Amino acid sequence: MNIITKTALANLKSNRSRNILIGVAIALTAMLLTTVPTVVFSTIDLRFAAVDNVYPTFHGMFRNVDERSADKMLDDSRLSDTGLREDAAYMICDGVDANISMIYCDENTVKLNRLELKEGKMPAKADEIVVSEGLLKAMGLTGGIGDKITVPFQPVTAGGLGQAVEKEFTITGMTEDSKESEEKHIYSSFVSRAFAEDIISEGEHEYRVYFSIADAKGKTTDVIKDSMEVVGKSYGIGKEDIVDNSEYLMANYIDPAMYGGMIILMAVIVLAGILTIYSIYYVSMMNKVQEYGKLKAIGSTKKQIRQLVFREGFTVAALAIPVGLILGLGTGMLLVYGMVRSGLASENEMANEMKRVMAAGDISLIKPWILLLAAAVAFVSVYISLLLPMRKAAKISAIEAIRFQGTDKKNKKKCRKGYAELNIRKLTSSNLGRNKRRTTATIVTLGITGVLFVVVATILSCMNPKTMTMDSIRGDVEITLDSESGNEMHPERELHNIQKNNPLTEELKEQIETLDGVEKVETYTGVSASMEELQEDDGSPLVTGLGGLSEPAMKELERYVTDGSLDDESLTDGTGIILSGAYITAYPGADWKTGDKVHLNIEDGDDIIKKEYKIAAIVDAPNGLAGSGFTLPSSVLQDLCKNNVTDDFIIFTEKGKADAVTKEIRAIVESQEFLAMNTWKDAYELSEKSIGYMLYGCYGLLFVFGLVGILNLVNTMINSVYIRRRELGVLQAIGLSGKQTVRMLQLEGLFYTAGTLLLSVGAGSIAGYGCFLWAKAESIMSIRTYEYPTVPVIILAVIILVVQVLITYMVNNSFKKQSLIDRIRFAE
Repeated sequence: MNIITKTALANLKSNRSRNILIGVAIALTAMLLTTVPTVVFSTIDLRFAAVDNVYPTFHGMFRNVDERSADKMLDDSRLSDTGLREDAAYMICDGVDANISMIYCDENTVKLNRLELKEGKMPAKADEIVVSEGLLKAMGLTGGIGDKITVPFQPVTAGGLGQAVEKEFTITGMTEDSKESEEKHIYSSFVSRAFAEDIISEGEHEYRVYFSIADAKGKTTDVIKDSMEVVGKSYGIGKEDIVDNSEYLMANYIDPAMYGGMIILMAVIVLAGILTIYSIYYVSMMNKVQEYGKLKAIGSTKKQIRQLVFREGFTVAALAIPVGLILGLGTGMLLVYGMVRSGLASENEMANEMKRVMAAGDISLIKPWILLLAAAVAFVSVYISLLLPMRKAAKISAIEAIRFQGTDKKNKKKCRKGYAELNIRKLTSSNLGRNKRRTTATIVTLGITGVLFVVVATILSCMNPKTMTMDSIRGDVEITLDSESGNEMHPERELHNIQKNNPLTEELKEQIETLDGVEKVETYTGVSASMEELQEDDGSPLVTGLGGLSEPAMKELERYVTDGSLDDESLTDGTGIILSGAYITAYPGADWKTGDKVHLNIEDGDDIIKKEYKIAAIVDAPNGLAGSGFTLPSSVLQDLCKNNVTDDFIIFTEKGKADAVTKEIRAIVESQEFLAMNTWKDAYELSEKSIGYMLYGCYGLLFVFGLVGILNLVNTMINSVYIRRRELGVLQAIGLSGKQTVRMLQLEGLFYTAGTLLLSVGAGSIAGYGCFLWAKAESIMSIRTYEYPTVPVIILAVIILVVQVLITYMVNNSFKKQSLIDRIRFAE
């Protein structure tokens, strides 16, 4: 161990208080650097694991693929987990309206589609089959595993279906019938490849090829879909024969903006850590100047002085960073557990699966790479914080050290300002003015934390669970059509297809109105549409929604009009339309104003209605009232369409009877395949939970930032007294009382407090209002109304004042431990 290392270790012991402060600041920085990515990536991993357990795991499917292309696809390096399916034949079911397919699936297709048998095994021979009880019943057959059944069927040929054939099969497995299969009488049996090759001639096979895009991890849904089209095009497969597994892709989709947000947050953490650690080192350097000067006088080089500061700083970091990593890991894991258990990390089905995955320990929340990254970033932060102090220490000469009195550079003026009489205020002002850099650094460091606090508090104050709930639901209970858009694997779930036989009938409405506790039922109509003025990414007309509001809803909408009028006659004669302001924000090309014309292609079952509308009014209303697209009076929209285009029943209940009505409505909805329900109570609880977790997370983060800033203030006050021990001792020797000393320290502290509050509240309020305007424009968390964070700002002021008072008394008590003689002899 050389002399530099020994001196650094000795300094650690002699400057224990300062190094504890620095160590705590470094540990908190490392803690935040660990907590943030642990929460983000653990949640993502848990979600992905749950998705893989819930959804079929293929990315897409190519239809109508010939044998030659299918064989090539199995070896295509652009694809992974490729599997084949062939619909070889269809059973003949006399007397019963049922559709029963005979499907061959290879091993990969079985795995990708999560095909699980109730019992038994998949067929391997030409005369083996897997069936279900519902299928046997529809065919008028009985049997179990090992039994033989005779099945009439028609093989699939190039021209359609071939001649009827009968064949005897041995049952090797049984599948479970889904609710959808039983209701629609659509069943599937599984046969072997040998059977498909027996009944279909070589060269006439047509496959469905299931696949995943290779190296898709980290890619967005759009990039994966583009890759599908590129691969399909290389085999001559058109877009109409490419089906993406939208449920799986969307469940796996992570918005790239989230990573950007995390990087920005971590950059803020690093910046705050660097500022605080540097500020503590800078202020502490004041009482080390004479020590470094003496080392220079006895022969130390600049390099050795830099090494001394560096080794002392990195020794503290080496002790503090592991503590911060452990605290950060523990905090991150607790937050992940809380989010998953509360169901906040995902929707209900996914949340339940995430709970199961987490309870089973299938995913480790401890990620070594995060710990290594956090440690590396923390060490780099410490190094950057030490650069200026190392340079400053190396520049100190022995002569400067002897003359150093704890002030900024020597005043270039010939004379200095003095006072004929001194008082506490003048002494305080003199001390603060002697080292303006130290004073400014402390106020700025604390002020930045205060500005962040006020900005975040402003956004959080503007969040309202009631407003959030109104964006998703308007009544106490809503029954809505359970439709899906763009799901090519289930076209029957498209809105226009469901509306051909709409379950939201007048009879159902009357049935609901007779329920005890129901006050009224309003009807919301809605259709799918596309518009020619805006395009999708592929150049096709933009798909949008067109809603219809009841008369009470139209009256409620009047107070949200920002341009135009709802009394415009064009709204009743079918030539006018209402536009949501959120639409203009979402689509840059939608810079319309009242009087402009838009052209919609409205889907009414299998028909397309082309209409030109004049924009009669623009509204800024909750999404639960007017949606986020175009709106008409409900009667006008229904008169335009031949199908029943009711999309929602909005149910208002009598006071105290919402739960009873919800129970009865749920029984009605569960008996219908294409209906779903939402309740105000559930939506409100989810909104409260979302805001609550955001409050805890944001204020928890700011608490750590504030604690780092307070450490800087403590260090500043301690060192301010430390380097003035001789001065204060002389003042006390000539009559400065202990009470006056405390008052002087309090005034210094109040100056820091006033500067911090002025910067925090002033700049924070301006920045907070700017953030509110941005959040409102982007419709973030349903923010609509500005609420100044009065209570949080008062709490911030009180905390800063209380902390300042406590610091003053702590510093004074520490100062009084030395005798007056020792103070006067300081630095001799």
